[in-house]
Amino acid sequence: MRAFISAVDWFSEWAGKITSYLFVIASIQVCFELVLRYVFNAPTIWGLELTIYLCAVTYVMGGAYAQRFNAHIQVDLLYMRWSPKTRAIVDLLFSDLLFFFFCGILVWQSGAWAWNAFSKGMTSGTIWDPPIWPMQWILFLGSLFLLLQGCNKFIRDLFVAFSKTGKI
Repeated sequence: MRAFISAVDWFSEWAGKITSYLFVIASIQVCFELVLRYVFNAPTIWGLELTIYLCAVTYVMGGAYAQRFNAHIQVDLLYMRWSPKTRAIVDLLFSDLLFFFFCGILVWQSGAWAWNAFSKGMTSGTIWDPPIWPMQWILFLGSLFLLLQGCNKFIRDLFVAFSKTGKI
């Protein structure tokens, strides 16, 4: 159990840190596009779409990283005043169940979309017209990694809620 939790945590941290560098690449690409457009009056046909793809990868792959460090948005009005055990029980009853429901649907549907896009060779339909299956597969993988990190949170919540030490 500890090996699974450690492996998922390590991978979530690694994937989050690596993909965060895509923001730097996207920023450089936006600056490059601005110079081409406003200085040389020669914009590229792929600039905006590439920026969207780069940022989308960081958003999708960053979900597990945010889940790992409990960085997703939540209302803390009462939650932070509760004991860790009470928080774990409330999370188990409400947020963890909703998380698994919605994340499970996301994994299932994004996998179907990715396979459909790959098998049909779908493209974006824009002037640049890149294939969309790589982005669809990244959405599937990011959702799967988020689901795995959610399993870690669920396991941790179980231990905090029902063990005497509160540790795994």
